[in-house]
Amino acid sequence: MSIEEIDKLKEFDFSKQAAFNYLICERLYPNYVYFSDNFIFGNPDALRVAIDYLYFNIFEKSTDKIKILTKDVDKNTPDTENFTTTFVSSALDACAAIGDSLDFLIDKSFSRIKKISAYATDTVSMYIQEIENLDFNKDNDFQRKIDKHPLMQKEVAMQSGIISFLTNSKVFYFGDLQILLHLQENNKKSNLNL
Repeated sequence: MSIEEIDKLKEFDFSKQAAFNYLICERLYPNYVYFSDNFIFGNPDALRVAIDYLYFNIFEKSTDKIKILTKDVDKNTPDTENFTTTFVSSALDACAAIGDSLDFLIDKSFSRIKKISAYATDTVSMYIQEIENLDFNKDNDFQRKIDKHPLMQKEVAMQSGIISFLTNSKVFYFGDLQILLHLQENNKKSNLNL
C-alpha cells in the first residue's frame, strides 16, 4: 500500500525529508531487534549506531562515516534464504530502510524516500498475511483485508500524519522532531507492535 501524500515530500527541504526517513527507521528498528533476539542473528547495536547517525544528520548534514556505517548495516542484514520465519522480512526491511536512509544523506534522491516508505508498509503487509493466514491465490479480498487491517491503517495514518505535520511546519526545528518522535512512540514497540 502506498501513501497518497508521499509526493508532497518532493517539495520539502532536506531536513524534513531526512526526518521522514529517520522516523521510519525508528519504527522498523524494534522489528530487527525482535528478529535478532529470537533467531540469534546480527547485532542490533550496529543498526542503532546508524540510526543515531541519521538522527544527528537531519540538521548537521555530515557524510564522513556513511561508508563504514553502510558496511556495518550490510554485515548485519539477514539473507531471507537462510530463515524460514516471516520475521526475516521485517528485519531485512529495517536494514534496507536504514541503508537507503544513509545513502539519501549523500544523493538526496526522492526515489529513496518512496522506497523507505514502502519498506514500512511492506513489513506490515507481510506480517498481516502471516497472522491472518492470507493467501493471494485463494482470497478475492486479499488486498482489501490487508489495507483495512488495524496495523496497516496505523502505519498509513502515521506516515500521512508525519507528512501533514511537516507540510504545516514552515521551518523545521529540533523541537519539531522531538514532537514527531513522541507522537509515533509506541511503548518502544515497532510498527508491528513487537
